[in-house]
Amino acid sequence: MRFLGEINCSVDDKGRVKMPVTFSRQFPEPDKGRFMIAKDLEDCLVIYTLEGWKAQEEKLKQLNNFNPRHRAFINAITVGLTEVEMDNADRFLISKQLMKYIGNAKDVILKGQFDRIQVWDSSKYDQYIQGSLANMQDLAADVSQYLDSKTTAP
Repeated sequence: MRFLGEINCSVDDKGRVKMPVTFSRQFPEPDKGRFMIAKDLEDCLVIYTLEGWKAQEEKLKQLNNFNPRHRAFINAITVGLTEVEMDNADRFLISKQLMKYIGNAKDVILKGQFDRIQVWDSSKYDQYIQGSLANMQDLAADVSQYLDSKTTAP
């Protein structure tokens, strides 16, 4: 599965978003329209396939629950974590708990990010991307240094 692209969507009065066909057909068959949604690290939400969340969970289980910073991170990354099922019209409900993290937006962008989909308030997304683009040179240098260190490590 590979989620790519940015698609403008609307949130209806009940908090439902129609999953674009571009993304819905990429979910694994065993999931049958079910996925996990939670608050993301950025100022948005994130959708994981069930298998994708399972992989994230395995990484989180490696953290030390007796370390206050690890525990705080686990609590932060699982805020609002919910298993969601799309209805017959391929709509999914964003809970009120999670809606507040996207400012109760009516216009959202679903952004594919390889193995996950981010859900952004459209205006926040534009601001975030403009900030990232303005720092592209610095970001590229950091990423390049990181990738170089991975290839030179024994």
